[in-house]
Amino acid sequence: LQALRHPKAVAFGEMGLDYSYKCTTPVPEQHKVFERQLQLAVSLKKPLVIHCREADEDLLEIMKKFVPPDYKIHRHCFTGSYPVIEPLLKYFPNMSVGFTAVLTYSSAWEAREALRQIPLERIIVETDAPYFLPRQVPKSLCQYAHPGLALHTVREIARVKDQPLSLTLAALRENTSRLYSL
Repeated sequence: LQALRHPKAVAFGEMGLDYSYKCTTPVPEQHKVFERQLQLAVSLKKPLVIHCREADEDLLEIMKKFVPPDYKIHRHCFTGSYPVIEPLLKYFPNMSVGFTAVLTYSSAWEAREALRQIPLERIIVETDAPYFLPRQVPKSLCQYAHPGLALHTVREIARVKDQPLSLTLAALRENTSRLYSL
């Protein structure tokens, strides 16, 4: 708890729910832990970094109980469709949606369509390193994602949004600064 109170600790997370086959933690236990984490984070007035895999409806219901609507939230590593994120965006007007290099994959058409519909001022860029190497980077050159590769994601956001790269980069920088009070 002492570390969370430090001024350099700018957010709380990532935390959330994971109903994917890879997660072996029972759902009731996930709910209990997530609720306690939300209460702690809100009491510390730290922005939330939210992880969610295949649990979007439950996530929203739990967050509505424990998080004020105007709270700052980073929905981490979003790869889903717009109908999945829309209820969260409507209920939490200060939520930002994080996109990774998954956007560069040909299979990520749903995420690109969601990106197209989410206002630029509610988008942030992230890597989720070491996962999600950008499509343009050969594995023979680099095996793992890292922050230095985020520009590939920024380029894809600019392309999908039909915006100049410089404007997109400036907006994403401002969004991140606003979300984390940097």
